[in-house]
Amino acid sequence: EAWLAASSFAIDAQGASHEARAALESRVKSADSFVHLQDLPETDLLMASDYAAHEAGFAAAVARLGGDKPALYHMDATRPDAPRARDLTEEIARVTRARAANPDWATGMMRHGFRGAAEIAATLDHLAAFAHLAAAVPPHLFDLYHDATLGRDDLVAFMEGANPQALAALRARFQALHEAGLWVTRRNSIAATLQVAQ
Repeated sequence: EAWLAASSFAIDAQGASHEARAALESRVKSADSFVHLQDLPETDLLMASDYAAHEAGFAAAVARLGGDKPALYHMDATRPDAPRARDLTEEIARVTRARAANPDWATGMMRHGFRGAAEIAATLDHLAAFAHLAAAVPPHLFDLYHDATLGRDDLVAFMEGANPQALAALRARFQALHEAGLWVTRRNSIAATLQVAQ
């Protein structure tokens, strides 16, 4: 509903905007694919909530309206001479492996104190939004992010000191994902931690 409400205005040839909810709903229900263009090289789809609100929000809108599940694509146009289109799940996996679950990124965030800890927790929030709205996150990516965050004693100690609220939010989000069935881990070591937390 949030995506539909935010997207339901059209601009005519004279530049005037008007509400066009019915036309939007008709177009959304008949869509067979959705492409989101990213042209900012300094960001990725797990760095801000806007990506999930828009890309996954569209998928949630289609589901709400009863349309067929469309193909979701993330178009990387950071190099205009060589754009790359990837399936949304593929792009999420690429970003999770290259940045979010990369130990160097988390170590770098530790140099930023309070704000770095907040970024670590926010990255999981963004990953969770893609899972919730578009079912676009396979469980093994949550396993990777769990290993890269709560699986690191030094990172947990850092977050405890620099931003205990972010650490609590990180733990709560992993638990909520598990309880909602959005993340079913096959890793006994992780499952044991979640059972202890219940």
